[in-house]
Amino acid sequence: MKRRLGVAGGFLLLGMAMTATAWGQLDGRTIVIGVGGPLTGGAASFGIEMKQGIEVAIDEKLAGGGLLGGRLALDVADDQASPQTGEAIAQRFCANPATLGVVGHVNSGVTVAASTVYNRCGLPMITPMSSGPAVTDRGLTNVFRLTNRDDHKGPALASYLYRTLGKRRLVVIDDKTPYGKGLADILAKKFTDLGGRIVARVDITVGERDFRRLLGSLPPEFDTLFFGGIAEGAFILKQMREMGLTQLFACGDGCWDVKGFIHPSEGTATKGEGVLILSAAPAVGRVPGSTEFAEKYTRKYGPIANYAVSSYDSARALLVAIERAATATRGWPSRAEVLAAMRTLRFQGIAYARPVEWDEKGDNRAAVIFLNVVDGDHFKEVAEMTQADSAP
Repeated sequence: MKRRLGVAGGFLLLGMAMTATAWGQLDGRTIVIGVGGPLTGGAASFGIEMKQGIEVAIDEKLAGGGLLGGRLALDVADDQASPQTGEAIAQRFCANPATLGVVGHVNSGVTVAASTVYNRCGLPMITPMSSGPAVTDRGLTNVFRLTNRDDHKGPALASYLYRTLGKRRLVVIDDKTPYGKGLADILAKKFTDLGGRIVARVDITVGERDFRRLLGSLPPEFDTLFFGGIAEGAFILKQMREMGLTQLFACGDGCWDVKGFIHPSEGTATKGEGVLILSAAPAVGRVPGSTEFAEKYTRKYGPIANYAVSSYDSARALLVAIERAATATRGWPSRAEVLAAMRTLRFQGIAYARPVEWDEKGDNRAAVIFLNVVDGDHFKEVAEMTQADSAP
């Protein structure tokens, strides 16, 4: 079942739940979950893996008997990492009364734009990975975030660079997006507050691939280059090493991507001083249930690259909220009832060791930060950072 509404996407019916459940009050009804993320362009690896992680959660729910006898469907749309497209998709999701929640988006700027639309129609949304503070700082009661915030991530990474690694002279490059520039700004401020120096601050444009002139213009005395962005990180690193620049390369979780960072960097991630890459969840296997999920995911889609686990947890949390709301109402729940169930949710997932619980803004109290190096063809954790590591 498909429909075309001016934005890329599809309405994917994933199956019929068993109708002989003890609570069959949703028999014959179709519950729709909206999924919005970049399925094309430089951030596509994140959006595709998000969609796939969600599909595993839906498949499991159906295999286990479904949701109170109701059908489950995903309405999947490509937001192209564009706030304007994200708004159009949000209007589409809002217009369908069968849509009871949204998992998405990926890019913080898109999430901010789309969440304003969702708020107007009372639609609950949970983002597995948008980390900009503005996502949850605007007082919108329908917005939830599974991952950590940039104003926790940036200071924690800056603190590790300065206090643990003894770095003092930092080059900061960002991609001018709300995510990349926002993270770079936060990290740079913390680094200077600690006593370090920003010896160069420059920006690039999303989609660029040749950074040799920029790299050749940098002052020679820096000891670390930090990049705030996504797909361009691998090319900056590769060209650094080709030009003989051996300094540490550091990046936020935009580079936490096997397919989008390790592979295109072509072995340079272990050259010179190597890399330090932030991630927003622990390695698979640390939290009970994550190994089993990874096996299911890998059989269907191939190796996990980044946010599959967080996306899976986000979808499961939303399904739990919908089921609790439907059980309480003994029928089709309203979006307001789903939102109320989501707000009081306490859910043990597989992305973090502690149960998911929301603070007053909709941020996940269980979220933790990890720092990684590259070991061959995979990331290897070297540090776990808490919010306390972000403090002065």
